[in-house]
Amino acid sequence: MSTNQNSHSATHKEIFLDFEPAEIGGLNGNDWRIYFRVKVPGEQKMKLFRRRVKKYSNKTVRMRYAKRMCSEINKKLEKGWSPLFDGYADNEFFKLVDVLEKFLGQAERKLNDNLLRKDTYRSYTSYAKNIEGYLKERGKEDLFTIQFDRTFIIEFLDHIYYDKKRTARTSNNYLSFYSQLCVFMVDRKYLPSNPTLKISKRKVGKKKREILPTYLRNDIFKYQSRISKEYLTLCLLVYFCFIRRTELTKLQVKNIDLKKSTVFIPAEISKNNKDGIVTIPKKLKILLAKHIDTSFVDDFLFSNENFKTGKNKLEPKKVSDEWAKMRNALNFESKYQFYSLKDTGITELFYLDVPLIKIRDQARHHDIKITETYAPRNYKADEFLRDLDFNF
Repeated sequence: MSTNQNSHSATHKEIFLDFEPAEIGGLNGNDWRIYFRVKVPGEQKMKLFRRRVKKYSNKTVRMRYAKRMCSEINKKLEKGWSPLFDGYADNEFFKLVDVLEKFLGQAERKLNDNLLRKDTYRSYTSYAKNIEGYLKERGKEDLFTIQFDRTFIIEFLDHIYYDKKRTARTSNNYLSFYSQLCVFMVDRKYLPSNPTLKISKRKVGKKKREILPTYLRNDIFKYQSRISKEYLTLCLLVYFCFIRRTELTKLQVKNIDLKKSTVFIPAEISKNNKDGIVTIPKKLKILLAKHIDTSFVDDFLFSNENFKTGKNKLEPKKVSDEWAKMRNALNFESKYQFYSLKDTGITELFYLDVPLIKIRDQARHHDIKITETYAPRNYKADEFLRDLDFNF
């Protein structure tokens, strides 16, 4: 044997010192397998690993699938991966798009059983659709779950933030979705571990809150007093009581206690999954009393019949659509959104010197730091410091 041949042989052995690359076996029968070996640390022996090749009616398609399995296993082995340390999943050679479909199917079942909010399901569907679009753009429709790793997720999040120019908050929302998806995949053995656990969220600046100016609040009050007192009542519940849009669509008349001047938000409809009680200010109480005057206790507080009380549940989108309709009629800027009612109401309480803890309780914030983010910066001078005889 020549010197060059000896050198080549030695190099080949060095490359595969810690593993023997994956190969296809069992081709004479139906039980095709992928075989590869990995060195056991501290011992002079190799451990054999097997992967079953999924059956296809078309032998050519099955062979293409088997070769891809070999290729992906070998890529990981060459990068230092070892199933002895890094683990493996029984179903890691399923297509990601198929797993996404299964995830959404189970989410839909939870939605039908009232275990998942409709807004959450809609978000899941949107995220999954955009991920599938990303895979298609890059010719990766057949991506295996074994390839769905930290590197892939970071590349996708960079695509959202840098290429699509979405906000840091949107990028973080995708990461949260991926985290939920990965928990699902680990539980069902599509992944050996959750790759999102070591991915940091992007730093997000202070949320910009657009406060409705006094003139615009007056215009809204006059307009809805003429067009729909029902929708006006809904808006004022957001402004005074800080109740969220989806919660409003699920509240019932029995949740209103006019004698105690309170609204009870049950845990099953609350965003934070906790029972909550908020106070009805006297300026809202009269309007709310008229709104529920002839209703039944089991009626929805706002129904699909023009926001009146009734038996048919109101869709959250209809609330936003009505706001858009009013914005066009009054010709105010699009930066003033429906949730600006809540932002404005909380901010106004700061101007009225309401104690921070009372604002927190009315807003049902789990952490007072969240309430503090609504505080107007330097909204007025401190009287004590202003009048202090303090010289240089």
